[in-house]
Amino acid sequence: MAPAAAVSSPHPAPRRMRYAPLEALLRGLDISERSAEMREIIQLCGGTDYAPSEIAVERFAEVLHYLARQRFATLPVAEGLFQVGACLFEGYRKTLLGQIQLAALHLLGPERLVRKIPEFVGRSSNFGTRTVTRIGPNHWRVDFKGVPLPGDYYKGILHAALRATGAQEPQTTWEQTGPEDMVFEVRW
Repeated sequence: MAPAAAVSSPHPAPRRMRYAPLEALLRGLDISERSAEMREIIQLCGGTDYAPSEIAVERFAEVLHYLARQRFATLPVAEGLFQVGACLFEGYRKTLLGQIQLAALHLLGPERLVRKIPEFVGRSSNFGTRTVTRIGPNHWRVDFKGVPLPGDYYKGILHAALRATGAQEPQTTWEQTGPEDMVFEVRW
């Protein structure tokens, strides 16, 4: 008999987001618990009275698009998603966990932050892989594989996080390389 770790399930685990990114969005966008907007978000997440502690990634993507349309309706969708990502980062800094984890972000510096992207981003989900490669001084490549969320959303998070480390003019571009794969170029 094969060891338990070698046995794979015929049904992979559903891809989920933890509650922390949703909480960060709610705080970053200052969404009231009793608002119609919150009721819509709960419904999009698959909840009835409360948002679930884990959210199917497809539902989380719907929430991101909803917030981009609701909060940034005058902007193109890509820019709205960028703003939602930036708001998530700022909202995460307002959570208890974010206050602890990001307290010394300005001391971390942009290079150490970029090196930790796979760890930071991977904490809130059970899917995909993220890798970083140094291209040159202040220039990195970040590969996401099997991540079905909008690249512009992650671009917003990266931009806000780099600014928080003290990077004055972070530049992030990205390209979709597969249905759930993307590559980011990060410079500062």
